[in-house]
Amino acid sequence: MVQRQDATFTEWRAESDSPRAQSTTTNRGQRQIMEISIRLARSSDLKDYTNLLQKTYQEAYTNKKLGLTQNLFSREVFSTKDTQNYLKSNLRQSAKQKTWLVFIGSKLIGSITAANKENECELKGFYVATKFQSRGIGKMLFKHAFDFSKRRDMVLDLYAHNRKTINIYRKWGFRVDKKKGVIYSHWPEWPEGLRAKRIYMRLSSRTSA
Repeated sequence: MVQRQDATFTEWRAESDSPRAQSTTTNRGQRQIMEISIRLARSSDLKDYTNLLQKTYQEAYTNKKLGLTQNLFSREVFSTKDTQNYLKSNLRQSAKQKTWLVFIGSKLIGSITAANKENECELKGFYVATKFQSRGIGKMLFKHAFDFSKRRDMVLDLYAHNRKTINIYRKWGFRVDKKKGVIYSHWPEWPEGLRAKRIYMRLSSRTSA
């Protein structure tokens, strides 16, 4: 019997076979057709890529109870040398790593990076702007990463307090990878002693009888 995620993979493959697709939305009773395009990232995308991730981090990861205030994910923080070097590394294309960007018109609204290792594919920078979530755009991006993985297990890490995203990945077939344990993030710009817990999740490529 094929595991649940394999059925979902079939759906992802069918969603967007071309680099362009159309999405229909309703706005106060009016139908709007958005032209969505997906392409590989370029080094010249760094500014827009930085802005996308900065806004997404502020919206998704801020948590006052943990001390993670909006200013810890500010434009200034995302402009630092360390953060910019990390973002640049995501945009580099190679035989083992690809990054795809999704646009509506000329506006960057999402990204995903897939890095193939020996037995697994690591997902990084997988984000869709809040305004455009729940429209199937994330699945369109994931299709490219899944095809690139060549049936490897897919692994990612994310902040443990981001329950909404964790639940979405669970629906997609990901499970918490207890073997990898947990890690704690501390950015150089954060107050001393502040750490944010991160967990690993895995989507297995294996099937079971």
